[in-house]
Amino acid sequence: MDTQLYDTVIVGGGPAGLNGALYLGRSRRRVLLIDSGDARNMAAGVMHNVLTNDGASIADFRARSRAQLAEYDVSFRDDEVVSASGEGDHVVVTTKESGTFRARTLLYAAGVRSVLPPVPGIAELWGTSVFECPYCHAWEVRDRTLAVYGGAVPSECLASTLTVWSDDITYLSGRRELPGDERDRLTAAGVPVRTEKVTGLEPHPEGVRVLFEDGGSASYGALFLHLDIEPRVEPLRPWIDAPDLESLQTDDRGRTSVPRLYVAGDLGRTMHQAAMAAASGGLAGMAVNADLIREDRPGSLPAPPPPAP
Repeated sequence: MDTQLYDTVIVGGGPAGLNGALYLGRSRRRVLLIDSGDARNMAAGVMHNVLTNDGASIADFRARSRAQLAEYDVSFRDDEVVSASGEGDHVVVTTKESGTFRARTLLYAAGVRSVLPPVPGIAELWGTSVFECPYCHAWEVRDRTLAVYGGAVPSECLASTLTVWSDDITYLSGRRELPGDERDRLTAAGVPVRTEKVTGLEPHPEGVRVLFEDGGSASYGALFLHLDIEPRVEPLRPWIDAPDLESLQTDDRGRTSVPRLYVAGDLGRTMHQAAMAAASGGLAGMAVNADLIREDRPGSLPAPPPPAP
């Protein structure tokens, strides 16, 4: 067991966790960041919509961020957290290989998992010709023939949004019966619907080939879809009695209803974008620092706002 008492352990080394570490490191806090390295956006390889880092590789962004953090009292462990819980005025975090760590607070920024529909071939093409976020990936496939798969999770709003980047979009319903409002929005956007069941995806020189149940196929420059997500909160059980951290978040700075537990990034109340995740990490870092000041010097700062109703 590491005998150091950290001010904060941060779980998750994406934009949220890294920016939280930067704010806390510059606040003269002793920080340990633990990262398993299997972030949600790794399949895409690059990040977008972050000034000075638009198109930067995710691996390079993380390496440069860690190099900058080396100036402060921030250390790293490349490991998987298996449990985290509160014990009195401390938090105890146990990892798979590096042992156990103690801290005064925990900033949890482990993110979420994307749940791909059970379509053969989709996992192999995820992040290269199959995408979810138009703001992250549509520029690179602009003016191509695009498909939107709405067979698992309704995606008509995504199809409408994509009309900014392409005039040739087809909605694949996967034999799902479309409610009237979903069909009406597609009609208003000028997006035609194919109703056949999608049985698989294959790589294609143009992007992706979609296979249909009747034996037919169609090729597209890319396929977009909305996904279900799973919050990565398994290590926090049984410390938290909730399905996620968003429901426990009490303010816009990442505080939660669980003492000494803070949230940032995709697990909190923020849009799932790298820039927004980084901003939420900075806000959470400020909240952690302010709360530690109040703990060490009662009355020196005004109390934080009451939890949201």
